Amino acid sequence: MDVLKTLGTRLLNGWQLSRLSTFEVAARHESFALAADELALTPSAVSHRINQLEEELGIQLFVRSHRKVELTREGKRVYWALKASLDGLNQEILDIKNQELSGSLTVYSRPSIAQCWLVPALGDFSRRYPAISLTVLTGNDNVNLQRAGIDLAIYFDDAPSSQLSHHFLMDEAIVPVCTPYYARQLQLTSNPASLRHCTLLHDRQAWSNDSGTDEWFSWAQQFGIELPQSSALASIVLI
Repeated sequence: MDVLKTLGTRLLNGWQLSRLSTFEVAARHESFALAADELALTPSAVSHRINQLEEELGIQLFVRSHRKVELTREGKRVYWALKASLDGLNQEILDIKNQELSGSLTVYSRPSIAQCWLVPALGDFSRRYPAISLTVLTGNDNVNLQRAGIDLAIYFDDAPSSQLSHHFLMDEAIVPVCTPYYARQLQLTSNPASLRHCTLLHDRQAWSNDSGTDEWFSWAQQFGIELPQSSALASIVLI
């Protein structure tokens, strides 16, 4: 009973918290050498801290071999629990700091981005930045942000203007789509070459400064196949 009572009431002390920080870096890299580089320590110092932590916790965190170290099953459990705690703490600190921000923000985006990605995130944005008044504008044209009073814009673009500060958000995945009946009728498979006998449609102007690129042609080039010329339709027809 005394042992159980001790285990149940044991708290992490300051030294152990410091060593847990070292453990988090070493576990993330699964390398004492890389952890040493990040922490500006020697590999032997990292190893010494991990050894002390294992001894104090009574848990083997790593399996050591001549060339590498690997997390044990228990080490993985400790790492993921520690990571979740640190991530949660970081988010709380950010939320507290963000509450100090105030003002107005005008965002411009394509309608599809606003509907599928931006609008669903507005609730979380308002929770994190309660003192910021947000206005969302949508359109398919590239506008003069300064003249329109727009603070930032979210575009599909592979060549952003050098006059604007830009930040990459994500890649776009494009896949062929059709009705199940059409797929059965033409016996389509996952092989891209099976599309050779299909009637292909593409957006006449996928983005405002697009010169009429045939996206099917670009897609087929990646697979080294030839497809029939596709028919261009206006965006409004495809909706």
